[in-house]
Amino acid sequence: MTRKFYRSFSVLLAAFAAIVTLGAPASTLAQTQPLVSRTETAAPAAQTPPAAPIAAQPASGAPAAAGPSAQPGAQPGTQGASTDGYVLGINDRVRVLVFGEQSLSGEFLVDSTGRIAMPFIGEVQAAGLTRRQLEEDLEKKLSAEEILLDPRVSVDFLNLRPYYILGEVTKPGEYPYTQGLNVFNAVATAGGFTTLANQTRIMIKRQGEAVETEYSLLSPVTVQPGDTIRVIKGAFYILGEVNRPGEYAFSEGLTVQNAVATAGGFTYRANTRQVFVKHRNEAQERRVQMSASLPVQPGDTIRITERFF
Repeated sequence: MTRKFYRSFSVLLAAFAAIVTLGAPASTLAQTQPLVSRTETAAPAAQTPPAAPIAAQPASGAPAAAGPSAQPGAQPGTQGASTDGYVLGINDRVRVLVFGEQSLSGEFLVDSTGRIAMPFIGEVQAAGLTRRQLEEDLEKKLSAEEILLDPRVSVDFLNLRPYYILGEVTKPGEYPYTQGLNVFNAVATAGGFTTLANQTRIMIKRQGEAVETEYSLLSPVTVQPGDTIRVIKGAFYILGEVNRPGEYAFSEGLTVQNAVATAGGFTYRANTRQVFVKHRNEAQERRVQMSASLPVQPGDTIRITERFF
């Protein structure tokens, strides 16, 4: 009896130990499983790969790097917007870009004959053409000679011919040409007129012309690349029987009486009834009767003679 009791007790004790043993991993698993879950949940946030934005940067930057090769004419076109009216001349230097054809591109000088020497197609007339006209001529020539099937050409100016201003300005010399320049702008750049300058007429010699041409300044006169501008004197000269003979500044509306007054008036020997006047472009002086409205022109020489008793 006692032996059966102990045997039953031993079985119950073993069963209880087994239950305790099996229950411990379940409890441990129940306690550790949330920790594992938190670790796994936090891991993606803590290890978010920065490679995605880094990899996106080359992708977004790729078009910018490819831009110049895809559209090589963009830069020349920007400059051309302000120089479309510029006419090429001798000693101008241009850059010609034939898209996709490095061997046909380069920098070329307009020679003394007005041409540029291009690879494979030889000499091409450039003087007298605008930027766009030269581009069209080059495209036609490349196509006509079957060098390229669909040529695209861009011309860029490397230098613009300067202009020169001489004579009655404060700072005569050579100045860079800008699009839309007129004589008034040129004079202002050169420091303005001197006190003896003729402010109504001006002389200009265009490049390629042998002689000067006189222009009126009553309206703006356009300056072209390579022009030589000469501001002539607007002074007048008064000689003879005046108290202070000499050279004086001209002003609009000036009369001989005003001129005599400027020169200190007549001397007591002066002939006040007539005067000799020689205009700037005339070879000889002429005698005219003195009057209150007798006008003076720029460059006139006035001579007051002595009266005879």
